[in-house]
Amino acid sequence: MCARRAAAVLIAVLAIAACRDFPSPIASSGLPSAEISDGAHGNGNPYFYFLTPMVSNPGSGVNVTGLSPVVDICAWDGAACTADLAHFTTDLATTTTSQPGNSETVRESDDGYIVNWHTADFDLMVGGIYRVCVRAGGLALGYSDVDVVGSGKDLKNVNTGEYVALLDDRTLPIRFRIEDGALGAGTSASCSSSQPE
Repeated sequence: MCARRAAAVLIAVLAIAACRDFPSPIASSGLPSAEISDGAHGNGNPYFYFLTPMVSNPGSGVNVTGLSPVVDICAWDGAACTADLAHFTTDLATTTTSQPGNSETVRESDDGYIVNWHTADFDLMVGGIYRVCVRAGGLALGYSDVDVVGSGKDLKNVNTGEYVALLDDRTLPIRFRIEDGALGAGTSASCSSSQPE
């Protein structure tokens, strides 16, 4: 009798939950909707890839050298940027951040491009989501949402299919590869799935 009653209650709860609409852009977990968009995630640009340690190794490819990619980082609410934090370029004179004195630039590495985001230099919110957007040639190539956590234990709870997990006050090497064809497959829209630039 108790088992039937428990099953009926469970079915009723599930039915109510199935009918309830969670407000977008907040996911059912209570966190802003997030995603990674590149050649290996989210039907992104097939010639642009984030690299480790941001994501699992997407395989090998040939990076196009001599480009001047831009990396922008903002606080992300699930639909739009709410505060700009950093604008990294290949030229220190045009790099700007919300924290003065930052000396990082986007530069070529062995298999792509890299810029180090020193999060200890920024006032990030644990539990906050931050969008990393990569552009080149005036086009958005891809983006990745970063979930900032407060402890190593919390890193295990991050869905790495949707977010890049980052321990607060650590440095995130933002590594990516731009392959031949990426600019042709880029978009003039911003790195938001819903907002024009």
